Amino acid sequence: MLDSIKLGQNFLINTGVLEKIIEFSDLTKDDCVVEIGTGMGNLTGYLAQYGGEVLTFEIDSILYQKTLQELSSNSNIHFFNQDFLKVDLLQILAPFSKYSFKVVANIPYSISTAIWYKILQIPVLWTRLVLMVQKEFGQKIMAQPGEKKRVPLSIIFQMRYQVQQRFEVSRGSFRPMPRVDSVILKCLPRAYPPDINTINRVANLAQGFFKQKRKKISNLLRPIIDPLIINDAGIPITKRPEDLTNLEWIRLSEILTQTKEVEP
Repeated sequence: MLDSIKLGQNFLINTGVLEKIIEFSDLTKDDCVVEIGTGMGNLTGYLAQYGGEVLTFEIDSILYQKTLQELSSNSNIHFFNQDFLKVDLLQILAPFSKYSFKVVANIPYSISTAIWYKILQIPVLWTRLVLMVQKEFGQKIMAQPGEKKRVPLSIIFQMRYQVQQRFEVSRGSFRPMPRVDSVILKCLPRAYPPDINTINRVANLAQGFFKQKRKKISNLLRPIIDPLIINDAGIPITKRPEDLTNLEWIRLSEILTQTKEVEP
């Protein structure tokens, strides 16, 4: 169990919160649900009851064996004693292609950013994501243009999904008790999201710019392109990286890509 604590796992024991997660997930038997961090299996059992198929990942071998034994009577649960960040998720999802795909999880807080990037990188538009995250991390995911908490992940995730905070969860709902409060986020796919190539292009650009986030866009662009070209395209170069809208990021990445393509 100590290994699990080192991995950043805090086990949700509040039945009321578990029921809220299921309510927000809107599960049917037509859903294939991915759970990241089986833990003690408290959420897993609910997912199996309401969903069609459950693919649950647990890196800790002791927890894996424990939940495998306790939930073995559920034929619709597929257990994976693997690191979610390293699995070929497309290959695992392939046999379940007739289902709608959802992600419902209380994810390990220590690797939250890596997990959210992994979810984005899969060329599957999840029909819904319901994720328990650290409150501060949730604020970053939801941060709007001009807000200090805005980060590259805020930008690219909001390009594909509408993010809503549904519920705050106190630290007393977990064992061991974490030092932070949590929130449940519900994410629904946008009608016309950018493709993965656009997402990757914006991600690379934003990650570079946010390393110098206090600089204005004009100063960040000067080594690459005449800032006036960007300004003429309707992107205010007096803004800082955190101030750009999602559409401005997409347009900026398109212009810079086109510029590279015409270079001799």
